[in-house]
Amino acid sequence: MSRRTTVPEQPPRPVSLGSCILYGCGAGLLGVAAMTTGEKIEQYFTGRPSSYVPGHTLERLLSLPARPDSERFGLNMAMHYGQGTAAAIIRALMSANGIRGPFSDFMFISVRLVIDQTLENVTGVGAPPWTWPVSEQIIDILHKAVFAFVTGYFTDRWLQG
Repeated sequence: MSRRTTVPEQPPRPVSLGSCILYGCGAGLLGVAAMTTGEKIEQYFTGRPSSYVPGHTLERLLSLPARPDSERFGLNMAMHYGQGTAAAIIRALMSANGIRGPFSDFMFISVRLVIDQTLENVTGVGAPPWTWPVSEQIIDILHKAVFAFVTGYFTDRWLQG
């Protein structure tokens, strides 16, 4: 019986940084679209209101005057999709370098959460996740998992060695 190794027999073909950026951004847009769709479905059933924390985070990062949530939909979507596309470049680099599959997607959930929490907390908009109700923590992780798995699916397919 032959033993299966995790070391590839041949090194993966080199993928340019530009390709990782391009494909990562594309996969990130698809991942955020899937995550947003999942959030809207979840909110329909749970009655949980939309979060405008991303919009207010971008508001602070750009030193814009504080405005109510109702005036921050555009900033909210810009931050939501912008963070997703930027984070997905990391996942594309992972895929291009042979770090693929479900285990990589699980690792990437943490990457996305770290990016979100760092920006939200450094701007003073968010609160550390351990201060949230457990139900909110679970919901956030599940939505980030959808993002990570969809993004990973596309980067793994598009950037195969």
